[in-house]
Amino acid sequence: MIYYWTLYTAPPRLEGVPFVLKLQKRLIGLVGTNGAGKSAVCDYLSHIGFTVVSLSDIVRAELRHRQKPETRDTLVQTANDMKGQFGMDVLARRAYHESIEKDRPSIAFDSIRNLDEIIYLRDKGVSFLGIDAPIELRYDRVWLRKRASDLLDFETFKSQDARENTGQSAGQNIFRAFQECRTIIQNVGDLEGLHTDVKQFLMSEFGEGF
Repeated sequence: MIYYWTLYTAPPRLEGVPFVLKLQKRLIGLVGTNGAGKSAVCDYLSHIGFTVVSLSDIVRAELRHRQKPETRDTLVQTANDMKGQFGMDVLARRAYHESIEKDRPSIAFDSIRNLDEIIYLRDKGVSFLGIDAPIELRYDRVWLRKRASDLLDFETFKSQDARENTGQSAGQNIFRAFQECRTIIQNVGDLEGLHTDVKQFLMSEFGEGF
C-alpha cells in the first residue's frame, strides 16, 4: 500500500544562466519507524545499484569509540549527545560527506529522524521516502532480527517508539519527518509488494529508468 503526499515543482530557470547537462544523481532519504522495514528497503536498493549510507551506523561507530554497549537507549542517548554538541543535523552532514567520498551516482541515506536532517539533505537534492507499519507487526519484526538493541518487551518497545516518533526525545521526531516525505509506504505485505512500492516511488522521482 502506498500513499503520495506533497507534490514538487521544478524551480524556474534563470535567464542568462547557461544550461549544463550533468549526469543525474539519484539521492533518496529513508524515514521510518522502528521495525517498519527500512533494512528490507535498503537491501533492495543495494541490489538495484544504490549505495546505502546509514545515519545510525555513524552513531554505532561513536558507541564503539566510547566503549558503550549497543542498546536502543544508548543509541538514542549518544545520537542526542552528538546532536546537542554539533547540531541537530550532524548525522546528516557526516553521512552526506561520506557519500561524497564514495562518489556514487545513486545514494540512499537511511535512518533519517528529524526535520533538521531533512532540511540539510533536501538542500542537497535528496528525495524522501517514508516506511511505516502497525506497531504490533513492527515489534514482531524487531524480535526476529535479534539485534542487541532490540531485545525488549512490548511495553518498553511502545514507550521507546512514542518517544522517538513524537519528539519526546530531542533528536528524534519521526512523525514530523514523515510530513516532509513525498511518499509513505505502509509495509504490511510481503517483500515482493514492498519492492513494487519502492520501485513506484523511484519511477515517480527519477523516471522510467527503474
